[in-house]
Amino acid sequence: MKTRLLLLLAVMVLSITTYGQFSFGVSPGFGLNSAYFGYSINDKIVPFIGFQYLNAEYNYEESGERYNYDLNEVESYLAKTEFSGHVFLPNIGVKYFFLKKNKIQTYSSLCFSKAFITGKFQRNETDTEELDFYFENMNMWGAELGFGMEYFFDENFSLGGEFGLRHIHINSTESYIYEFYNPNTDEFQESTIESEMKLNMNPTFSKISLNFYF
Repeated sequence: MKTRLLLLLAVMVLSITTYGQFSFGVSPGFGLNSAYFGYSINDKIVPFIGFQYLNAEYNYEESGERYNYDLNEVESYLAKTEFSGHVFLPNIGVKYFFLKKNKIQTYSSLCFSKAFITGKFQRNETDTEELDFYFENMNMWGAELGFGMEYFFDENFSLGGEFGLRHIHINSTESYIYEFYNPNTDEFQESTIESEMKLNMNPTFSKISLNFYF
């Protein structure tokens, strides 16, 4: 069902009609800033595609002295932990203008997004594969249903405000081999451990947008 909706919205974005008008908008804020590019099929329907990006870095360093039992002496040490991650969040959606009064137009919007996450984790300048394995088994997507208004200063520029409900879904699966000792057989045996995590959140959101029509 979700795949069919995404394909339908994609076709709408790529559709060209005699009315055709392009639009571009940005939503500045304290969270993830976003931008979109749309195409007006008529005076009511505006399919669009958008993009958000997040980059995060973390560095931790610890130094001091500790006792080395292998060498039987006190030694100085330096431990470093470094992390860098990137979240790419493309989205596709549609705005439907259902009421117009003077310079104000009221609309509803529906948007779907899919997150792509990459990261790098190092201990003492040595790469680990922990994050690669974790991200490969993670699936994260979201949807937004919003209601908003745009005030048109002229036919090419408007200031908009929107409020709505956001759905965020995260799930991951993991499978690995675990070896344990069985005292009944006096042997070690292997077992396949499988785990699955699901997280759903439904926060509200609000945003202000600057919209350009050309």
